[in-house]
Amino acid sequence: MVTEETDNAPPPDGRSPAAPDERRSPLRRLTEVMAFELASSVLVGLLVTVFHGYFWLNTVVTLVVLAGFSVFLWRSRPDLVHNVLARATTTLAWMARALACLLLGAAAMVLVLLAVLGVRALRDAAQPCGQPLELRVMSAPEMLTPLRAAAAEFVADRRDAGCRRYTVTVVPEPGPVSLYDAFSRLWRRNDTGEDQQLLGPQPDVWIPASGTELDFVPHGGQAGGNGDPRFRQYRSLGTSPMVLALFPKTDAAVASPYSAPLKSSPGALLKQIAQSGVKLRGIARPVPDTSAAALAVTPALYDAQEGASPSAAEKFASPPDLVAPDAVTLLCRFRAQAAQGLAPPSDIAVAVPEQVLADYDAGRALGDRCGPADASSDLSAGWRLHPYYAVGLPTMNYPFVQLTWRGQDTRARDDAIGDLRSWLAAHPLSEQGLRDDRGEIPAPPEGDSEHFYLSRLQGMVGERAVPPLVQLNGTPPVQAALDRLAAARPKVSATLLLDVSGSMDQAAGSATPASPAASASPATTPTAGSAGGGGPAASGGTRLNRAVTFLQSFVDQLQGSDRVGLQVFSSAADPRNPATFGNVPPRDAQSDQKDQVGNQLQAVTTVGGDLPFRSALAAANLSSGRQDLLLVTDGESAGSNPDASGLASWLSGPFRAANPNLRLTVVLTGPAGCGTAHIAQLTSALGPGRGRCVSLTNAPEQEQAAQLLSGLR
Repeated sequence: MVTEETDNAPPPDGRSPAAPDERRSPLRRLTEVMAFELASSVLVGLLVTVFHGYFWLNTVVTLVVLAGFSVFLWRSRPDLVHNVLARATTTLAWMARALACLLLGAAAMVLVLLAVLGVRALRDAAQPCGQPLELRVMSAPEMLTPLRAAAAEFVADRRDAGCRRYTVTVVPEPGPVSLYDAFSRLWRRNDTGEDQQLLGPQPDVWIPASGTELDFVPHGGQAGGNGDPRFRQYRSLGTSPMVLALFPKTDAAVASPYSAPLKSSPGALLKQIAQSGVKLRGIARPVPDTSAAALAVTPALYDAQEGASPSAAEKFASPPDLVAPDAVTLLCRFRAQAAQGLAPPSDIAVAVPEQVLADYDAGRALGDRCGPADASSDLSAGWRLHPYYAVGLPTMNYPFVQLTWRGQDTRARDDAIGDLRSWLAAHPLSEQGLRDDRGEIPAPPEGDSEHFYLSRLQGMVGERAVPPLVQLNGTPPVQAALDRLAAARPKVSATLLLDVSGSMDQAAGSATPASPAASASPATTPTAGSAGGGGPAASGGTRLNRAVTFLQSFVDQLQGSDRVGLQVFSSAADPRNPATFGNVPPRDAQSDQKDQVGNQLQAVTTVGGDLPFRSALAAANLSSGRQDLLLVTDGESAGSNPDASGLASWLSGPFRAANPNLRLTVVLTGPAGCGTAHIAQLTSALGPGRGRCVSLTNAPEQEQAAQLLSGLR
C-alpha cells in the first residue's frame, strides 16, 4: 500500500530539516549579534547622556533598557535565546568539571610536595649538623660588646636548615705596641727557640680603632706582596668620638643650657669646667700602651693643658688610683664601687670613646670585664657618666680589615668573611651605639627596642647634651703619639728578682704546712698597684705561674726607652751567676730584650729551697741611677730569715747608702700578706717612699701590671 507523502514527513535520509537558526551561516549570526550589541550600546549611551548628571538615574535607566531589550529578544526570537542558554549551560558544566579536576590535581600535588618536604625535614633532622666554619675577629676591648652582639645576630641569621654555618669568636687586641710585635713575628710571641708560643689564633678579621693603628703595624703582605698576613682594608663600620665624661655631681655644676654641647677645643672644655668651680685632679685615661683609644687621645689631652710641662700633663692624665689597661676595665671598676655603695669621685673627668660610655650608662655587659647592670637603679643613676664633646678630640672609625694567612686562604673562608662584611653593611653597628661614618646619630626604627642606638644615651643624659652631629677628627699617627708619650714619661729601669724556691710550686693563695706566714690574712693584703687598698688574694694555679704571668704583662707594657733585667733566686739558683737558667742581664726594653726575658719567664721552674732575702737583695744587678727592684715571692721565707731586725738594719744602713736612688717593691703571690711581720719590716726599712708591698689578686694580670707600672713612673 502506497502512502501519500505529506509536507511533515521526514526526508528519505531520516534527518529532520535544519532549524532556521542553524541554516544561517556563522558569519551571519556574528553580524546579527554585533548589530544587536551596537544598537543596544547606542541606545543606552543616548539615554545615559540625557541623565548624565544623576548617577543613580544612570544606573536605573541602564538596567531598564537592558531588561526591556532582553524581554524583546526573548519574545521575538525564543529559539535563539534557547540555543544560547543551552550552549552556555553545556559550556559551564564542562568548565565546572574541568575546574574540579584541576583543583583535585593541585590538591594532590600539594600533598605530594608536603610529603616530600616532610621526608626531607625528617631526614635533615635525623642527620647531625656539620662543623660550622669559625671566623676569628679581633678588635679593641671597648668594641667587644657591640661586635659580639652583632656576631650573634649574624650567626643566627645565617643558619641553614637549623644548623649553624658559622661561629664568630671576638677577642680583644693587646694594644698597639704588642700588635706591632705580633704582626712582625707572624703572630708568635717570639721568633727563636723550638717552643714558639702563639699569642692566640691568627685573626681573620681585624677591626682596629682607627686607620692609623692599621698603618702602624708591619704590612709585609699588603699590595700583593709575599709577606704574611695580607691586609685588605674596607670601609668604616661606624664612628665613635672620644669624650670627657663627668659624674652627676660634677655635671650639675658644669652643665649650662646656654653652652654649646660641642666645644671648640679640649682646652676650651677644660676651661669651662674650671670656670664652673670644679677643680679636677686628673683625667682618668686608660694606659696608652695597652689601649689604642687612650693613645690616640693623649696628644689632645697634653695640648689642652696650656703652660703645663709634658711630665705634668702626663701626670694629670694618669691618676695613680684610676690606672686601667683599657676603658672597659676602668668603667667596670666604677660599677664595682657603685655596688659597694661608694660615692663617685667629683674631681675627675673620664676620657673614653662615646660608644663604650653609652654601653656603661645603659647597663650593658662590658667586654670580658663585667656583666650587665640595672641602668634604672639609683646606684647606676648616681654613677652615670655625662659626656662632653670638643673639636680636636679624636674619633675612632673602626675600619673592617680582612687578614689572609698562608695556609688558611681557602675559598670557603674568604666567602665567609665576605658574607660577614656584607651582613655588617646591611646591619650597621649604629644599632649597637656607634655613629655612622659621617659622625651622625641615625634615627632608630620605630618599635626597635632590642638594639642600643645612641638615642638611649640622649634619653638618659639629655638630648641637648649629645650633639646629633660631631665633626670627625682624625687620630694622630701611632708612632708620633708614642714619641710624645715617651718624652713626657719618666723612664723605668726595673730589675726583676723572682723567687723560684720549692714553695713557689704550691697553689697560689694556699699556705705551705708549718709556715709562719700562713697566719697572715690574704683578705687584708693590698692589691697590686696600690700601697694600702684591699682586694681578694690570688688563687688558681701555682704561685710561680701567677708570678710569671704578672711579670710577662709587666714586661710587655714597657717602652723601648725603659730598661729591664731578670734574676731568679733560691738555694739552688744563684742570682749572681750569669749562667743560672733564667737570668737575663739588664738592657733597654727593645723587642729582643723583652723577648728574651719573656722566654726565660716561660721556661723557668722551681728548684731548691728558700734563699735568705738579704742574700737575694745583695745579689741584685743594680745600676747607679734611678732603679726599681721588684722582689716577687710568696713571702714564705721567714724560716730562712730568722734575723728580721738585722735585715732591716742592713737595708736601712749599708744597702740604702750603696743604692740611694733605689725603690723596692715586694710583689706577693700569697699566702703571705703585706701585714706579715718580716714583710712589713722589709718594706719599711728603706724609708718613706722607698719601699712598698703589693699583693697579686684575682684581677687580670694585665690590669695589675698596668697599675704597678704607672706607680713606678
